[in-house]
Amino acid sequence: MGILGKASKLLDLFQSLRSTKHLASLLLILTIGVPLLWVLADYVYILRLRRKMPPGPFPLPVIGNWYDIPKSRPWLEFEKMSHRYNSPMVTLWNGSRPIIVCNDAWTISGLLEKRAAIYSSRPQFVVMGDMMNQTKENQVCQIYGDRWRLHRRLTHNVVGSQAVRAHRTFQGNESKVLLRDLMERPDDMVMSIERYSCSTVSIIGWGRRIDRMNDHVALCALGFMEGVNYVIPGLYLMETIPILAKLPGWLYKLPSLILSNTKHFQRYFYALAMEGAEAKEENFSTLLLKQHNENNLTLEEIACLTANLIGGGVDTTTSSTLSFVLAMCVFPGAQKKAQEEINRVVGDHRMPEWSDEASLPYVAALVSEVLRWRSVTILGGIPHSPIQDDDYRGYFIPKETAITGNLWGIHRNPNDYPEPDVFRPERFFNGLERPHPSKKGHNAFGWGRRQCSGQPLAEQGLFITIARMLWAFDIRPGLDEQGNPVKLDIFAYTESENMRPEPFKARFLPRSEKHAALVLDAARQAREELRVYDGETKLTLQNVP
Repeated sequence: MGILGKASKLLDLFQSLRSTKHLASLLLILTIGVPLLWVLADYVYILRLRRKMPPGPFPLPVIGNWYDIPKSRPWLEFEKMSHRYNSPMVTLWNGSRPIIVCNDAWTISGLLEKRAAIYSSRPQFVVMGDMMNQTKENQVCQIYGDRWRLHRRLTHNVVGSQAVRAHRTFQGNESKVLLRDLMERPDDMVMSIERYSCSTVSIIGWGRRIDRMNDHVALCALGFMEGVNYVIPGLYLMETIPILAKLPGWLYKLPSLILSNTKHFQRYFYALAMEGAEAKEENFSTLLLKQHNENNLTLEEIACLTANLIGGGVDTTTSSTLSFVLAMCVFPGAQKKAQEEINRVVGDHRMPEWSDEASLPYVAALVSEVLRWRSVTILGGIPHSPIQDDDYRGYFIPKETAITGNLWGIHRNPNDYPEPDVFRPERFFNGLERPHPSKKGHNAFGWGRRQCSGQPLAEQGLFITIARMLWAFDIRPGLDEQGNPVKLDIFAYTESENMRPEPFKARFLPRSEKHAALVLDAARQAREELRVYDGETKLTLQNVP
């Protein structure tokens, strides 16, 4: 057939398509066929890639392992998967994106610490990153690079291992106020511990302390930290099917609502920073506003840096302290041994001080056991990701794969921690009971270059608080309506990624009248010394435009 013949046939075809019926058919083919071919090609790619990666459940097209991941406490299933596939690494598919869950301390240390040069970045976060406007602004979501290093350095300036020593005076005074509150109002245990945790970090962040329980700033900080739940694999469909986040607002309002609320939170924390810069004592906000011009820090970056400081400090410290109380109620033998050590070193005429830490190795071991026994960031915090393709133990790990550490499985591995649910500080006393890739013997603060920035502040605060609570009180279970001690469940924890014990009753019985009098006297003196940080913010979420 000649060129004219072919052109004639092509003209006839276009003439036929002019009819509504043929146009509708063509549009239907394009609408259904093209996406179907894309889904098919993507699924074939996943199946080929899956053969080279660590084992895991078989993924479905588009949704991956959405139905294989429990929406409640998935870390329990991740641990079971590790046993089922006889592998410390399990691959799950969040839609078409792979996630590797590590259930062994040695495996994840080999990736995130020994290969930290390539495993210190972040994967894509659809909700917490893109939709919440934090991919570039928030240190916890930033990819590994110069901007992240700047944020890390700024944070290290106020909560690094040397910087935190300057906070000991007010941190110690706040712990004395906490002892009084626990003794006088044991039913308000959770709010008392939250107030203590929030006040310490608020002084660092904005130069003012928190005096009231249920303070507005503390509630906002805890609300801000709920965003961490967005990193739980399989919990939010938008992480599995990212295109849902791109739908127009008239069709799907949730993405725009999340972004709007996040921006409002950021304006609020920026306003708090502006207010904090006017405080009597120099603080983190003062430092950040100086950096506003020097390093072009944006409003959003300043807001995220201060929000992370107080959000992480309040939630994690509170949760660890509550786990300590629960452990003392259920395992009185450990409490007795710690008190015997405190009696020998400190006596009953004064409280433990910072200078006593080296002489209280069992108390230090008890703090480490709290962090191991019921770790707060149960999935190891925010996932890491490699900046390039990698091969590890014969497995292929693609660039930007999310690497998650399941601390529920890691810290309950009987090979590293025999009888893992038994609270036993002896694991960390006079050296580690078993070899461990971390010199601390646990991974409660994460791995490698992305370890929690606030680790020195948290460890410092936990030691002095726990030592003083053990010195002052016999900590026992609360009483039921018949006056009998309540039975406490060591597995009754919340479903959040930053988990804490579900509400329970505890009693804080002064070890003697002398101890009780010293608690009250110390609290009065501490309160006077803390007056330099007194002040009420006038800012609320409601009055920030």
